[in-house]
Amino acid sequence: MKKTFKLPMTVPERVAGIAYIPIHSFALPFGLQMLFIAIGLELEAVNLTLAAYSISFLFILITAFKFLKRSFSDLFDNFIGAMQSVALGLVFYFIANTAVSFVLLRFMDDIVNPNSQEIINEAQLNPDAILVVSVLFAPIVEETMFRGALFGSIRKRARVAAYVVSALVFALYHLWPYLLYDLHAGDLLFALQYIPASIVLAWCFERGGSIWAPIMLHALINLIASVSIKWAV
Repeated sequence: MKKTFKLPMTVPERVAGIAYIPIHSFALPFGLQMLFIAIGLELEAVNLTLAAYSISFLFILITAFKFLKRSFSDLFDNFIGAMQSVALGLVFYFIANTAVSFVLLRFMDDIVNPNSQEIINEAQLNPDAILVVSVLFAPIVEETMFRGALFGSIRKRARVAAYVVSALVFALYHLWPYLLYDLHAGDLLFALQYIPASIVLAWCFERGGSIWAPIMLHALINLIASVSIKWAV
């Protein structure tokens, strides 16, 4: 039997999560940057990232704590299924990501997108801060917003639309600063690199029955990437 999708997120929690996406994506980074400039404090990009994600992490804990708690209970109600979803999702992600990279190589000389390069640069400056952001803060913040609130809200009415919209918003979230300041038509192809992750994370949320399933998968993907960067440098 086909499993019914359940979203243990209340309407206020969903509204808060969706409304916070533009704040976390645009307003908060700009606001912090302007604040630090105004008070004469110069922060490296890695510390600005850490500050922004710390604030967002606190916001998610305040507004979605009950959702995270309920979803944690759901995790143990379907623990084996959730762990299978995480394991399969990790395999599917790397297969899909490899396929996308292969396709991009047909059109681009270098498939290292500006967001990935920025993360590498920040990791070289402060690897511990980037590890905390990528493995702890980002999975909880982003999965609550993009999969829990955005995908979950649309999924209750239209499954395909939920995948498409959440994938597009997730890709735009990672690339908008670079597209805004240095837009090249070819750079839009970098958005394809975020489609496999978005689809697999949403599928993991669906199949696992708990937001903690994609949170764990997201953390694993970022941890592997962080270790790879550390080895590379």
